[in-house]
Amino acid sequence: MSSGQPKRLRILAVDDEQNMLDVYHNALYALEDCSQGGPKYEFDLVLCDQGDTALEAVREAQRQNDPFAVIFLDLLMQPGSDGISTGEQIRLLDPYVNFVIVTGLTMDPREVAARIQPEDKLLYVQKPSYMHEIRQFVCAFGAKWQMERSLREANEELENANKDLMETHRAMVILAKNLEKIQKETRNSIIREARSTILPIVEKLKRDHSLERYKADLDLVSDYIEDVSSNLSSDMKVATFLSSAEFRIASMIMNGAPSEEIARNLYISLATVKTHRKNIRKKLSINNSNVNLTTYLKHAISQQ
Repeated sequence: MSSGQPKRLRILAVDDEQNMLDVYHNALYALEDCSQGGPKYEFDLVLCDQGDTALEAVREAQRQNDPFAVIFLDLLMQPGSDGISTGEQIRLLDPYVNFVIVTGLTMDPREVAARIQPEDKLLYVQKPSYMHEIRQFVCAFGAKWQMERSLREANEELENANKDLMETHRAMVILAKNLEKIQKETRNSIIREARSTILPIVEKLKRDHSLERYKADLDLVSDYIEDVSSNLSSDMKVATFLSSAEFRIASMIMNGAPSEEIARNLYISLATVKTHRKNIRKKLSINNSNVNLTTYLKHAISQQ
């Protein structure tokens, strides 16, 4: 809303005397002096002569999300509910509305304040009330109500923005973890490919006597692949050093499956399983025949 556009305030006046309702109407109809030197307002005035009709007006205002800013309330209304009981019920419906208690009764304002709280949203005045007083009450309480409402809306927007920020942060954390995982998996995949494909070729070239003059370069490539592989965790070393078939069999061995069960589940011969077990030991540098392969694999995986 632009600063030059009038702000709308809803006012409810509750009194069983028609002459008082006329005073409210005359005081607030075409009110102009409230805008002098301050915010401009348009007023929507609702008049009720009983507490029950006032309660229904407040309920409807809440349903329409178009609440009242100020309620002028008489304490003694015949034959319906008294003003204090009506005010208490209205307060349950609307915790933000400001009350101006207008009455001809003589009573302790603290008694009213004790039942229609909080005190900073309550003003107690004696009848007769005059138009300039009513206008002053509306201007003061209306500006206060509008400021408080704007503050609540700003706080709500801030809370929503904070929630969105937290959700974005959580999403970024998850994304960062996923990216880190992808980077690690990609790196390990490249290293595994280097060990399983490139390293055997390098070793074969090193044994070719016609390439003796390139032995230093081939040794450098071989050492580099070994060095990169040494930085992997134990479980990734296992995955890197072994072929996919060997790694699948190694996983079954680690879970305690005997060779006969592995052969049966993978539809291969027992001799093929034994050959794989031998190759797994060789690739993992398990030279000691006394080292149990199942125990070794479990220990290697646990070190990740």
